[in-house]
Amino acid sequence: MHDSSGCDTTDSVFNGDVWLSNEIPQILGSDAFNNGGALFITWDEGEGDDGPIGMIVLSPFAVGGGYQNSIPYSHSSTLRTFQEIFNVTPLLGDAANATSLSDLFVTYP
Repeated sequence: MHDSSGCDTTDSVFNGDVWLSNEIPQILGSDAFNNGGALFITWDEGEGDDGPIGMIVLSPFAVGGGYQNSIPYSHSSTLRTFQEIFNVTPLLGDAANATSLSDLFVTYP
């Protein structure tokens, strides 16, 4: 969280943790998630500069087991992946040139 506007404390990391602890169980318990959904938790900036940034993918289709890789992705990779999952064409902007997040999934469109 970039700021603490509307939060109980001024500690943005704590506020983000509280928000996630309240929202994630609701998402994971939803019909949408339990019927083939995925939850992407993505940092929007890296430590000090623009990368690398973290991403956690929760899905029955995700590789799992604490999988990680060193493939360089971009925000356009996320857009490309969403477009491929939902079969939306044409690929927008730099998504056409980006590496998809398909490596993170056991099953991918």
